[in-house]
Amino acid sequence: MSAFSLEALLGLYSIPTIGPVRMRNLISALGSPEEVLLAGMRNLTKVEGIDHKTAEKIKAGPDTQFVQQQLEQMGTHQVGVLTYWDDAFPERLKRIYDPPAFLFYKGLTEILNDKMFAVVGSRMTSDYGRMITERLTGELVANGFTIISGFARGVDTQAHKAALKNNGATVAVLGNGLDTIYPSENKKLFEEITERGLFLTEYPMGTKPDAGNFPKRNRIISGMSSGVLVTEAGQKSGALLTAGYALDQNREVFAVPGSVFSGKSTGSNNLIKNGAKLVQNIDDILVELEGQYPAAVSHKKEQPDTSKLNGVYKKVFEILNSDPLHIDQIALQTELSPSEVLSTLLTLELGGYIRQMAGKMFIRS
Repeated sequence: MSAFSLEALLGLYSIPTIGPVRMRNLISALGSPEEVLLAGMRNLTKVEGIDHKTAEKIKAGPDTQFVQQQLEQMGTHQVGVLTYWDDAFPERLKRIYDPPAFLFYKGLTEILNDKMFAVVGSRMTSDYGRMITERLTGELVANGFTIISGFARGVDTQAHKAALKNNGATVAVLGNGLDTIYPSENKKLFEEITERGLFLTEYPMGTKPDAGNFPKRNRIISGMSSGVLVTEAGQKSGALLTAGYALDQNREVFAVPGSVFSGKSTGSNNLIKNGAKLVQNIDDILVELEGQYPAAVSHKKEQPDTSKLNGVYKKVFEILNSDPLHIDQIALQTELSPSEVLSTLLTLELGGYIRQMAGKMFIRS
């Protein structure tokens, strides 16, 4: 654990213009947050990044009301905090260019050092985006990864839900304080992740979900990950910022290709054009990570042997692909009766060859 007092650290943080970089520089140079607050102008201005005006703000002292409010609100909402100087602060995150000074948390801190994989994408998703997010997230969980994402609408929410659905762990990194549930419709998911996963944010209690907070938090998502998967993203999706941070942090970037006619896939397709690894199935990810996690590749899910299919089973299977097809269209194209199609589809689904989607739509597994 850190030898520094939380009150002193929060006090230093409360001083205007003292962000994570200046906090680290000050404490590194002067020994502790207490020493920083007691230091004279001459010693303060010797520290990298501390000019006369900033030193004067430090000498004016911390906002004690802010510090007390933080401690009270953390108690009320059962929120803990890890600082950059704590032994339990994630080592992978500590090594990025600009790690946060604080990680306010709620949930299971024991998963902090799990092998993590980020799944991110657009807030406005298509059926295709939801489907591929759910499938690949489930397969990542099956290969021992904890899923990390940003708790936003769309792909992020789908990834968190799929991780829990597949009995995996998930980490949600917020762009607001832990006393606010945003988006509000994720209240039930918030409760589930609190019990079975972990929330993290660098923003103190009381911070509202302002738009400017979200790009910055993306560096934490990528920083804690082995790789970042963008399942669906438009041209201006925030997921592209996460991918950019990942590249800066020497993380692997993966993207799922989408239709050239869909604006919802423009961003992810451009990532692939610019060098991101194209992902069609889980093997495309696992092979790239073999150097980091040699055991992962041996856990790949075996696909059913389609060479064993014949007759109506082969006929139905061959007209299906990754685009969902309605049961009526299947009957029309195969010229089979509705009862034959239903029976055949059930057998194929039980065998793991196909999957049923919402609205009596079917795809290959």
